[in-house]
This record gives sequence, C-alpha cells and structure tokens, in this order.
Amino acid sequence: MTIPSTFRSETALAAAVDAAFAEALAQELEAALAEEPAPLRPFDLPDTDTLIVQSGIVTGPCPPDPHLPSPTAQIAKHTAQTGGRLALRAAWWLLRHTTLLTTAVVVGILRLGWHIIANPKTPQALPQPAPVTPSEFLEATSRHITEHGWTQHVLEDDRGAMCIRGAERALIRSGTGTRRTARQANTHFRHVTGAVAIPAWNDWLARREDQIHAALLAAAARARTAGE
Repeated sequence: MTIPSTFRSETALAAAVDAAFAEALAQELEAALAEEPAPLRPFDLPDTDTLIVQSGIVTGPCPPDPHLPSPTAQIAKHTAQTGGRLALRAAWWLLRHTTLLTTAVVVGILRLGWHIIANPKTPQALPQPAPVTPSEFLEATSRHITEHGWTQHVLEDDRGAMCIRGAERALIRSGTGTRRTARQANTHFRHVTGAVAIPAWNDWLARREDQIHAALLAAAARARTAGE
C-alpha cells in the first residue's frame, strides 16, 4: 500500500482517521441530543393515559354526595303521595257513582215518558160556573161559612175556616158563580154595611160571625129587591 505524501507515516494517517471519526461522532451526538428522545415503552405497551381510558377508570374530582332530604321533607313527600292516591280513589268513586246515578235518572225519565205515552190521560173538564144570581151567591157564601167556619185576617186557616173573601173564592173555584157575580154581590154587600173594603170589615176586632151572616143575607135581599 502506498501512503499519500500528506501523511509521513502510518501513525499520522491513523491519527487523521481517528480525528475524522471523532468529529463525525460528535456531530451525530449533537444532532441526537438536539432532538427529544421518544419515551421508552417495554414490549411496545401504550402509555398510561391510554391505559386509563381503555380500562374505564374515571379520573377527576369526586362528585358530591347525593342530597338527602330532611325528615320533614320526607314526611311531606309521603303525605303528598298518599293524598294523591286518595284523591284518585275519591275521583274514581265519585265518577262511578255519578255515572250510576245519572243512568238511574235517565232510566227513570224514560220509564215515566213511556208510562205517559202508553197511558194518556183524558183532560178533565173544568167545572162550568153555575148560573147563579148575586143574591144566590151571597146566600151560598153564608152557607159555606156556616159549614166550614169563619175566621179573620186570612183567607183560610188551618182548620179550613174562611173569611168572606175566602168563602167567595172557594165558591168560584167549585163552579158556583163567577168573578163578575162576586163583584155584583159585593156591591150590594157594601151598600148594606157601608164598608169601603170587605176584608177590613170582616177583620174588625169586635166583629162576630152572626154579624157576617146577617150582612150577607141582608145584601142578598137588597139584590133581589134591586132586580139583581
């Protein structure tokens, strides 16, 4: 091997080669140190964060303890729940019985309607007024009071006794005379007694039943004398 003239001996050449290798190694180390080394993971395992996520472990602050209601709140909640159930039962009971009552009423109305349709009633004819004269009407009023009794301040009391107006009304309702007959008869009655209002004359404090009959019969006599 021929040694270049630059190097005078093998020792100088070996020293130059070592220097070149040393410089190249220094440059590689400097470049390697300038870069961030990758973490060493034995057997190519994932890092810790990945393992935590894969295992399902929850990290972070612990959640607060669940709020426990006070005994008063628990009693109020239980009472509300119980009251709600009772209200639902009451509503169902009311709805059921209301439906039954409504059904019974409807059935009753339908039965009543069918009874009316199936058994029509012939309207009863009202009694026709008897053709009586004012004198006869006055005498009939006296007889009616004699049969049923005489009273004051009311048309008819609990015993069935009547004043003059009450007796006249009962006669008209039974078909004896009319309102026109009563007006004519009362005109003769006022002439005989001088009364402005017959009820006031009937209700006078010192009035007696015998005076009632005497006045009615006197008015009847006057009506016949006047030609009714």
